[in-house]
Amino acid sequence: MLARNRNKPAFTMIELLAVAALVGILASISVLRYSKMGSQTVLTNQTRQLYLIAKYARIAAIEKQTVVALKLDEAQQLLYLEAAMQTQPPETSMTAMPQIGTLPGQMEIPILKNAYTRPLALDKKLLVEQFLVDGMDGRQAQSLFYPDGKAQACLIQLGDGLHHAHVMVSQTGRVTMQNGIAEQLLTGRVDLDSQE
Repeated sequence: MLARNRNKPAFTMIELLAVAALVGILASISVLRYSKMGSQTVLTNQTRQLYLIAKYARIAAIEKQTVVALKLDEAQQLLYLEAAMQTQPPETSMTAMPQIGTLPGQMEIPILKNAYTRPLALDKKLLVEQFLVDGMDGRQAQSLFYPDGKAQACLIQLGDGLHHAHVMVSQTGRVTMQNGIAEQLLTGRVDLDSQE
């Protein structure tokens, strides 16, 4: 009876251990890939939200005929919109307004009316790596959108150390979103919408 059982085809213990090790290696590789894909998805979603906020800032500036600022609170990693609200009729043209709150009778108020203007609180893994405004040195905390549809050209780059994405605003108020490090994408690029 024992001789009959030994002649049946079966797997040895070494073969079973080899298959188990191979399955374990494949599972660990797939878990690592999934976690990297998750962080890329979070970055893409947050960049898309920032893109929509910037597009709405231009629309709000035109509709309300006032200056709208896209601001960064660095301490809380929060991006939000503010508008200059008229408390009395202005004596100068709204298009000539250089900054929020500089004309008499104006004050800053947050715009919190819909999903596009809710403050964007960045995920804990993400940082605002760059917030560059045209004509300003170093980091700036705001970019302005004017009632005539124009804007201060700016670049806002988000990242988690491995992945990067950014939103660019041209002087004409056009907003674009791209993945990658901004310096690598901006070399040799000309903005044809700019009227310089």
